[in-house]
Amino acid sequence: MPVQTHRAGPDERYERITAGVPELPAELVRDVLRDRYGLDADDLRPLAGETDRNLRVLAGGAEYVFKVCDPADRAAIDFQSALLAHLDGRDLGFEVPRVVPDVSGAPVTSVSEGGRDLPVRLLTWVPGELLAETAPARRSAELLADVGAVAGRLTAATASFAHPDPPAPHYWEFGHAGTALAGSAGHVPDPGVRAAVDAIRERYETPLAERLPELPTAVVHHDLNAFNLLVRRDGGRRRVSGVIDFGDALPTARAADLAVLISSVARGAARPLTVARALVAAYHAACPLTEATLDLLIPLDTLRAATVAATTARLDAERRHGDPRHRSAAAADLVRALAEIPAELGRGAVRDACGLPAHPSGPTLVSWLADCAATAPVDGALTTVDLGASSSVFDGVDPRDHDALGAAANAAILAERPSVAVGRYGEPRFLAPRPRRDGGPDEPDNVHLGVDLFAAAGTPVRAPLSGRVEENGTALVLLHEPPGGVPFRTIYTGLDGAPEAGAEVAAGERIGRIAPSTGLPPHVRIQVTCSELGTWASVPSGVPGSEEAVWRGLFPDPTPLLGARNAVTAWTPAIDKALEARRRHLPNTHPTYFEDPIAMSRARDCLFYDERGLSYLDALNNVTLLGHGHPRLVDAATRQLGRLNTNTRFVYDTLTEYAERLTATLPDGLDVVYFVNSGSEANDLALRMARFLTKRDDIVIIDDAYHGYTTVVADVSPSRYRNYGKPDTTHPTPVPDRYRGAYGYDDADAGAKYAQHVIDAFDELTAEGRPPAAFLYESLLAGGGQVVLPPGYLEPITAAAAERGVLTIADEVQVGFGRLGEAFWGFQTQGPGVVPDFVTMGKAMGNGFPMAAMVTTREISRAFDPAGRFFSTYGGNPVACAVGLELLDVVADEGLQHNALVVGQYLRDRLAGLADRHPLIGDVRGQGFYSGVEFVRDRETKEPASEETLTICERLKDRGVLVYPTGRSWNILKLKPPLTFTRGHADEFTDALDAVLETGW
Repeated sequence: MPVQTHRAGPDERYERITAGVPELPAELVRDVLRDRYGLDADDLRPLAGETDRNLRVLAGGAEYVFKVCDPADRAAIDFQSALLAHLDGRDLGFEVPRVVPDVSGAPVTSVSEGGRDLPVRLLTWVPGELLAETAPARRSAELLADVGAVAGRLTAATASFAHPDPPAPHYWEFGHAGTALAGSAGHVPDPGVRAAVDAIRERYETPLAERLPELPTAVVHHDLNAFNLLVRRDGGRRRVSGVIDFGDALPTARAADLAVLISSVARGAARPLTVARALVAAYHAACPLTEATLDLLIPLDTLRAATVAATTARLDAERRHGDPRHRSAAAADLVRALAEIPAELGRGAVRDACGLPAHPSGPTLVSWLADCAATAPVDGALTTVDLGASSSVFDGVDPRDHDALGAAANAAILAERPSVAVGRYGEPRFLAPRPRRDGGPDEPDNVHLGVDLFAAAGTPVRAPLSGRVEENGTALVLLHEPPGGVPFRTIYTGLDGAPEAGAEVAAGERIGRIAPSTGLPPHVRIQVTCSELGTWASVPSGVPGSEEAVWRGLFPDPTPLLGARNAVTAWTPAIDKALEARRRHLPNTHPTYFEDPIAMSRARDCLFYDERGLSYLDALNNVTLLGHGHPRLVDAATRQLGRLNTNTRFVYDTLTEYAERLTATLPDGLDVVYFVNSGSEANDLALRMARFLTKRDDIVIIDDAYHGYTTVVADVSPSRYRNYGKPDTTHPTPVPDRYRGAYGYDDADAGAKYAQHVIDAFDELTAEGRPPAAFLYESLLAGGGQVVLPPGYLEPITAAAAERGVLTIADEVQVGFGRLGEAFWGFQTQGPGVVPDFVTMGKAMGNGFPMAAMVTTREISRAFDPAGRFFSTYGGNPVACAVGLELLDVVADEGLQHNALVVGQYLRDRLAGLADRHPLIGDVRGQGFYSGVEFVRDRETKEPASEETLTICERLKDRGVLVYPTGRSWNILKLKPPLTFTRGHADEFTDALDAVLETGW
């Protein structure tokens, strides 16, 4: 049915929806339920309804919906009953109400009340939570996809239904929109919303009136909104469980359900088109959409949103009956947002979602441009200026200082003169980096949608192609109609003295001069499109990365317009090429973080920046103890590298100065340093020395520990040797895990009990005639699941080892240098009686600069001397020592150990607070800035939520926060941020995790 632009006289359909609902006394309802349906009602609860009186019935442990209807709706009621019967028994993947016949078998019965015979019927109750009760910001991409797929499957199912007596069209039917808006728009109190409603009417009423009859028709639900979709949650997974309220069902345009759905689900969303794209893509996969339907889908959605907002305003103004659930500020906000979306952008978004070109003529235009003979727009040689995150332009600049980034960009552009610097198409500019927020309200619009030519103000600009001036406002628009091509437009922003509208312009003819500018140096921006620009207020210079494909389809690359001497190409990401090179040249076992890896370009303090200029909060990198790119360390390394870098056979004071400073942090006696390059080497050397000194081979360890990648240390790392078999000389003892282990948090003697297992292993091996050489332990189990050693664990082990001639090795590679807050070294948190024979360190030792060490006593060192001279080519080199010295100074000067203690506990307190609302969180534990959040599917069985943990990490990444799983089952978040992590960072992380857990997947 065509859209009615206006119909004079009273609107009977409006009068019908505002007439109120028929009433029955509660006792009469109970009588009907008992006499007609054999049910004794335990409880009756009112439900919302526009034309029916709806009651929720509890009877005999079951639930139903009792509906009292108007006699005038009897034909529609029979239609709906037949439709529900048609759907009953079909494998839809979700529930719909079923008609409960009365004792005579009739689907509808009637009751006399007030002189009228009122039709009544009983439906089964469909359990679930209203989709509307899930906040728009907490609807996952998977949930939106399921909503769209359910809508598609429902449309496919109802489309096969036919009935000889379909109901008459109602107020909300799209064909009535013109009349509905004509009667309601004037009641909208907010001038901005009223203007938006008027703009929507002017833009869409006539095209819909003309083209709606062309669309495929079928029986549809026609009220498929967020109040009629039910969802269920299973852990973090939320999916549609049912569809209710078929009271508006009728035959009409098949796209009506999807348009209604979009207008409802997009309400309150930060980016309505993002929601529309998700729904349309899933719907299309289940019930394919025609191109004609896609042309009209956003206009239908927009018209529906305007009709809802205007009608609810009228209901309020007239104090008439109506469903109050649609009377929200979000409904009005959606109308404002949709009115600002150009028609071509809306169409392009849904076309792209269905795998079609955003503009039908887009591919043809791209091909034509590639072969066109364009005149250079400006004189002079062209040179690319790289304004992306990977550019050397921004080296030495703190990315958090946006003014400094802009100054660096300006200097780089001006340095290219007299050449013309070119800002590339598609480049994500690194001028004001913000956190990654895929599809969120604060996602940065940093992907450049045109080509910028930077030249002095007053520089003449020529038309690259002949055309006609279509607009001359904030931008000059030329219309081009090439023979054998498609009509398209070029857009020039940043000009003075442009020709008047209607003027014909020849290729090479001057179209203006580059105007003075603020921000970046003077430039003209060139864009190209085959879209009509009549509904565009302006064309953006930058767009969000999540919408890039749509915008590229509407505004393709204008680089070919720079002329035959063009040596410029559009920006392309490096990630694909880098991943392919990794596949060719790196082993298959070399992992990357995340299913969709990130191409990192730079980092500073607690933030990473990827090649798209998006920032990520680093909560996982325990290597950069002081944060990324700490200026004092950069300066120290640079100065020393320019002064001297050699090996330790030469004498230089930074080596001994650093050795003195390092050993001063350790207990007395640990004063001999063996400098190496990695933690694996340090542990390897400690084990070699222990075996040499004791003339024993067996090593006692803690199960699930990780100590490195060399052959020796892989043999004492369960996470490694499980892949090839435990060596006979390795003896794991129980993980002292108070969450999963035999002795829990409530056992005050847990530490001593776990320690006894280690001591028993010493004695059992000794009894077998193979006493162990050493006990190797991490001071906090990292790869084993962020397990904090219980109080009283190491002290009895250390004493027993000394009595039995077993050497002890404290692996501090992951947790040393103040990370645990309570002490500079992890073993020190277990008490003064714990002094190991060897301390190994690495990772954070150089804040990312490769350096490591093993420290022991002079007595042990002398005993090892007969094994031969020790030398490591790069271990202890001058640059490493300079960096190490500066790191110790910064930790002290900036109070970072104390920060780890205080902020680390604050982070855990906040995380523990999330557990009250998110049952997936089984345990929160840690010390200082080494924490773990363990996820379980069931808190009683503690079944690891491994798959969910990986998903959580992926979703956190999409919100600009980096963390990754650890533990044997990969169900524990390992949180080990730089020691510069602030309370603000802790809040950002916790809020992001809360949002991910609440949103689900």
